[in-house]
Amino acid sequence: MKNLSILALPIALLFASCGGNQPAADAPKTDTTSKTTPESSTPGEAKLTIKVIGNSMADMGYEPTSSTVKAGDKVTLTLINTNTMEGMLHNWVLVKLGTGQEVATAAIAAGMDKAYIPENPNVIAASPLAKPNETVTFEFTAPAAGQYNYICTFPVHFPKMVGKLYVE
Repeated sequence: MKNLSILALPIALLFASCGGNQPAADAPKTDTTSKTTPESSTPGEAKLTIKVIGNSMADMGYEPTSSTVKAGDKVTLTLINTNTMEGMLHNWVLVKLGTGQEVATAAIAAGMDKAYIPENPNVIAASPLAKPNETVTFEFTAPAAGQYNYICTFPVHFPKMVGKLYVE
């Protein structure tokens, strides 16, 4: 018993010095939402950067998952495909809310020759396809105020790759 009490003090000091993983009560809360506002403050213009993350079908997605612009803004969007796997092409297609499945299905018929961008009235704007480790930039005019989805129309990437654009 006497030998155990000799070990108790160093063990107690070890645990006390670790501090645990609990944040202090007054520590600022971390916002875990993935939303961005335009990088540009020029009236009538917005610059957005969207990254394609994940290197497999299971973990691919957009970052951020939502963005906000003003109606009528000239939007310059930079799409960065961070994938390294061959064949992981991606695009960014702005569609009317709730029409992603229809557009994604039509995109398969449009095929690679049309960069999987269908001629569909629900498509508002679309980027070129970005190959792995490639960045593409394109411009479009922000539509009327409301909510819109952005999706990847490369085959079987929808509904995994969906984001939301808020237009004020």
